[in-house]
Amino acid sequence: MKAKPQIIDFHTHIMSLSGVEQIFPEARRTLFFKHVVPIIEPIADLTEGIHDRMLRHIAMHYNNKLSRVIYSRCGELFFMEALRLFKRHGLERLVHNMDKLGIKQSVVYSLEPLTSTQDLINQTKLYPGRFFVFGSVSHAEPDPVNYLQPFMESRAIQGVKIHPMVGGYHASDLYNDTKDYVALARDYGLPVAIHTGDIPIEQLTNQVSCSDISAIEPLVRNFSDCRFILNHLGWESWRAALALAKKYPNVYLETSWQPARIIRRVVDAVGCERVIFGSDFPMFQQGQALEQLQEALTEREFHMVTALNAQNLLRKSLAQHEHASESPRA
Repeated sequence: MKAKPQIIDFHTHIMSLSGVEQIFPEARRTLFFKHVVPIIEPIADLTEGIHDRMLRHIAMHYNNKLSRVIYSRCGELFFMEALRLFKRHGLERLVHNMDKLGIKQSVVYSLEPLTSTQDLINQTKLYPGRFFVFGSVSHAEPDPVNYLQPFMESRAIQGVKIHPMVGGYHASDLYNDTKDYVALARDYGLPVAIHTGDIPIEQLTNQVSCSDISAIEPLVRNFSDCRFILNHLGWESWRAALALAKKYPNVYLETSWQPARIIRRVVDAVGCERVIFGSDFPMFQQGQALEQLQEALTEREFHMVTALNAQNLLRKSLAQHEHASESPRA
């Protein structure tokens, strides 16, 4: 009997309840959050199975300029939904989903200053061998290299995440502001994941945008021996993300929030070897993300995209996990 592929989800998030309460408290002082959210949030918990799938379908298939303008008009509602999902879908729910869907391991991204790298390391220790943590650093951190280096030296993180919008990085300064710790990641052999695509929620973007894929090119070009993962495959900017991957072999494309038809076009253009599966849990459910891959890919391609490509990116960390699990216990 042929062994099933060991699926790795290359894009997940978790946050403690106390962490959720610290996210932009000033943005929750509006009349909407004081009077409307307490009424509709419990209803949203009950209807999640229906509205979640519907909203994700819309976001996958309607990401043009007009759609994003409409989304931005619903910013407070979407912000409420993001907070609700983080409260409802924590580490235990993620593990439950992984077990249910046959996902062996997941990459969990830190989003400093919203989610702390150390907090994620502490949480995921409860499930040894199941998670890889990608550390991050806020633009406000005065010494990002010294902040990240101890995590790398101790092998507590297996990659670096850059989220320009959440981290406060302006597209025009992205290269200069991140090049020193990208060089550090390169020296440690760690991949770097970068958020791409618009987020039409003002509270999360802080007026900082990096939907312009060209802002990433200097990093990709100047660190040709570092592997970069473009999260969400650019979302609305998928053509630009694909063009960058066609130009630079050190660019990998991650599939979250993309429909089967786009995933198919990307695989046809660059091959399946540089496309990797990600869900963006809890913002996007893992099962729905896997359905898009199953629709788009052959069995061999599915195995590459959900397992082998991630294993290649995480080879050193996988060996470390296996060694730890084989070590005799005291």
